[in-house]
Amino acid sequence: MTEKLQAAAIDKMAERGVKVSDIYKGADEFLTNKYHDAIDEALLNKAIDRVLHKDEVADIILAALYLDEQAEVMPESNIMKGRLARDANGYNVDELLAIGITQQFSAAATVHYGLLDDLKPGLIGEINDRTDTVNVFLDDILAALIASAAMTYLEIQGGNHY
Repeated sequence: MTEKLQAAAIDKMAERGVKVSDIYKGADEFLTNKYHDAIDEALLNKAIDRVLHKDEVADIILAALYLDEQAEVMPESNIMKGRLARDANGYNVDELLAIGITQQFSAAATVHYGLLDDLKPGLIGEINDRTDTVNVFLDDILAALIASAAMTYLEIQGGNHY
């Protein structure tokens, strides 16, 4: 069940436009920009695997993306439709689910998720700005996965020495 659950989460993200390679690229860019070091590809892949291969992470990914999909087919009469379609201020469920991912790894992952969510670099911003689909949750999930992978990478390396 565990491997099927994790594969389902990875597949669902891919269906919505986020591949594992996108998480790698985002974490690589974040770490390189922040610490100005060359990234060890094998260690970063190991960190991403560690993040994606937790049932709790897969559960959050699947729940969040289900909510994005449901927002797309929700009747216009549903009061949540407008809030979700425009990712309304004060609607923080997306952030809460993303923080649910980062808190499994470290407080630093949660802090860096907040930074990524605010700056929306790369694919995070592209997803946020799409108008053809509802991605209230997907951009936050991607930012949380990138932050968690980056901090897990530093942990695997022996800790953050900066």
